Amino acid sequence: MKRRAFIRKAGLATAGMFAAPYLLPEGRLFAGTGDRIVNHVVVVLFAGGVRQQESIDQAYLSAQGLSTTGNLLRNMLVGNEPSSNLVYMPWQPVLTTPLAKQGTLFKEMRYASGPTGHFNGHTAAITGNYTQSSLDLNQNPDFPTVFEYYRKHTDPARSAVNCWWMSEGLGPYPALNYSRNGMYGAMYGANYIRPATTFGSYGLDYLNDAITFQPDDVTKIESIKSFLDKNFDRTAADYPGIINTADDREKIKAFIYDTLNKTSAGQIEWPLPPGISTAELTGDLTNIAYAWQVLQKFMPELLVINSFDLDACHFNFTNYLSYMHKADYGVGWLWNKIQQDPVLKNDTIMICMPDHGRNELPNSVYDVNGLRAFDHTSDNNSRRLFGLIVGPAGKVKQDQVVGNDADPVGETIDLVPTIARILGFHEYIPAGLLPGRILEEAFV
Repeated sequence: MKRRAFIRKAGLATAGMFAAPYLLPEGRLFAGTGDRIVNHVVVVLFAGGVRQQESIDQAYLSAQGLSTTGNLLRNMLVGNEPSSNLVYMPWQPVLTTPLAKQGTLFKEMRYASGPTGHFNGHTAAITGNYTQSSLDLNQNPDFPTVFEYYRKHTDPARSAVNCWWMSEGLGPYPALNYSRNGMYGAMYGANYIRPATTFGSYGLDYLNDAITFQPDDVTKIESIKSFLDKNFDRTAADYPGIINTADDREKIKAFIYDTLNKTSAGQIEWPLPPGISTAELTGDLTNIAYAWQVLQKFMPELLVINSFDLDACHFNFTNYLSYMHKADYGVGWLWNKIQQDPVLKNDTIMICMPDHGRNELPNSVYDVNGLRAFDHTSDNNSRRLFGLIVGPAGKVKQDQVVGNDADPVGETIDLVPTIARILGFHEYIPAGLLPGRILEEAFV
């Protein structure tokens, strides 16, 4: 790649991704830091629309007119796998003890308001407010995100490298790293990354042959930048986007180059069982693999990732079951990695929750196995979901099940206040912004 083309492309990329606050507004030198339960939270939006029937209820193919039932999520839930009519490749669990026994399972929660669309579901989970908004790829949410609450109301030393949002796909999801709210905004946002782009073919094309500038070259570039900034009303830092300190930008840049090199050299550890080919990787597992790279490098206090392949259920029920099974393996693999890390092991709480459910009745599509597909069009069944909060004994109640179909406990919008409670900043969030509640039932 020619030098000028690289500078232009790299500049466009970094301007949008890596840019950061040094001072808090309103004249405050220090934001409050309340009592914490642990110092790290990992959220997995087990997304794409997940029916309670095939997940929590372990009904497998009973909605298809077959009697076979069984548990597809053996790393997350307790229960035996289906014993017949298999339309997916069963993987042995990576965990010896299912996550439901290592924490509290909110068996029946509700997505109580708004369309059960993916953008709405993700927005409700990340902002703690239901939304009626239609999809707009260029529009950040109205209410602050959990990332902004965390960064504004926690010690200023918690820089953007402590706060990451990683999505399996693009679409509207990059816009969820900060809001349009006037009290918060981009300066409090998370570092956003889509691993399949950054470390996939696009990343290799744009960044792999990047030039390492010598100190003299860097000085010249900074001089030109300073000259240009002085000749316009705004500097590059005035434009929307996350701002990192110069030191953090260098850390992120080094991380990206190092991870690209590891990817090219085949050194990324994938969440796959022994003997399973990388051909079995899904987008969800790829996102989880690189989430572990971020956790290892930066030890962030707040990391939110999603899965999305389960959305195949619109047209392929067989793939939906397979992707659900694989995403469960990825969740178990990630928790297993966390438990092997001396820093994260006893200081991390992981929360798993779908963006929303799926319809009770199928659409008109049949897949190659004659299985019917399901959409999510805001019927009551698509408002059913579950939540799983796991963490150290003594912090999180172990082997506890809360709620049932007749008595749901918890809503999607409870995720943000619950994270705020875990990381000790809930009491500093202005009143009226969060209609949900802390899921206190999960904590000792």
